[in-house]
Amino acid sequence: MNPTDTDRIVLRVLSGDIDAYAEIVHRYQNEVWKVVAALLLDNQKTEDLVQQAFVNAYQHLHRYEPGRDFGPWIREIARNVARQEIRRRMREDRRMELYYNHWLALRECGGEEQGVQLTEALRRCEEKLPPEAARLVELRYRAAQSFGEIAAALGRTVEATRQHLARIRVALRDCIQKQLAQL
Repeated sequence: MNPTDTDRIVLRVLSGDIDAYAEIVHRYQNEVWKVVAALLLDNQKTEDLVQQAFVNAYQHLHRYEPGRDFGPWIREIARNVARQEIRRRMREDRRMELYYNHWLALRECGGEEQGVQLTEALRRCEEKLPPEAARLVELRYRAAQSFGEIAAALGRTVEATRQHLARIRVALRDCIQKQLAQL
């Protein structure tokens, strides 16, 4: 890429020509895709994160220093977005492992009956969920779909889907605790 040509486009965007940003996306989308795909190995999520990288770059375009090569700048943004996703996945995996270990411990300490009670409490709490929340739980945990796939199915953004599921998990946890306290 010709850095001076890219600099001119950046200056146009910063001057209010928002449509000019499409040219930057067109020029650098393959580079950004390669960076994210190499770190994630998940095509659906890669697509979401490439878009997020370009959104982040747009929001921080004022920090780009004209005269420097734009490619390394936007690739670093893409790497950061991918790293954030990897860290988020690791946190979620740890959380799921903790839940699973907790469930196993309950079964071992309380015998089969407590495990059955926990499963029944979860089922009753899921039945109380609004239809859209129940569908989100179904798609994520039973169909094992990615947040990108779920967002597309529900017509939402990935981040809105992720936040909605986090609120549902809190509601289910609270409901299960109340159910078990009544036993």
